[in-house]
Amino acid sequence: MADEKNKKDGKEGDAAKPEAAPKKSKLPLFVGGGIGALLVLAYVFASMAVPKKHVAPILQGPFVAKLSNSELQVNLAGEGSKRYLVMSLTAEYVAYDETFVKARTGAGGKPGEEDPQYAAMLTDSLLRIASTRTREEVTDPVLIDALLEEIREEIDPVLFPVVFGDAKKANEADHASGLKPGESIHMATMRGLLHQHRLIVDAHSQTIQLDAGPEMRYRGEERDLRVVDHDGNTVYVDVTGVQKDFVGEVAVGAPGKLRRVLREKLLVQ
Repeated sequence: MADEKNKKDGKEGDAAKPEAAPKKSKLPLFVGGGIGALLVLAYVFASMAVPKKHVAPILQGPFVAKLSNSELQVNLAGEGSKRYLVMSLTAEYVAYDETFVKARTGAGGKPGEEDPQYAAMLTDSLLRIASTRTREEVTDPVLIDALLEEIREEIDPVLFPVVFGDAKKANEADHASGLKPGESIHMATMRGLLHQHRLIVDAHSQTIQLDAGPEMRYRGEERDLRVVDHDGNTVYVDVTGVQKDFVGEVAVGAPGKLRRVLREKLLVQ
């Protein structure tokens, strides 16, 4: 009887034990989390691998500025050069950076605050033009427009000389490469806009190239190296300050364009 009781108790004990719940697999969780992490990493690496598209600067404006803070007086041809023309001229222009022209013309300042080199070149250009004009030619309404257009063509390279890279002033060096305009830069025949032309420089092999022009070698001591493009247009380069490890491209050209010359005052005396 004791055995029967024990057997009975054993069966009841076994029956009283609840069945263990099946264990849930953590594998899907781990797999799901792993895929998510991989997707995030893939996105990060893809973002790093794809270079950002370079956006070339565009011309701003039009702007207006007086060509000089003082009136310009120029002797006229004929009548024994006793007549002279008093001018106050305004420029209408577009530029990559308006501050370039403001610094060059001394905009808003007093007479004499213009860039000295610019002021000298401006006066010289206007003297050269006016010395061939008579009083009748600068007072005839029909001929005045032709005079102003000739002044525009002559003054455009004076107001906007060829510059290199990120230079903020004429004759200043590009900070990244160390390139700067050569001593004969005023004789450059390449008059394209900055950011539309480039100098390709390899300081290791000491070579320089203008757009698709021939590759030229330099020694590093040239202050007025003549470089030509595929059409024969020239720029003059000072390579004495080129960074020894620089390999890359440097924008080159005019930082703006003179659209019109407007008369504020045009008086014959």
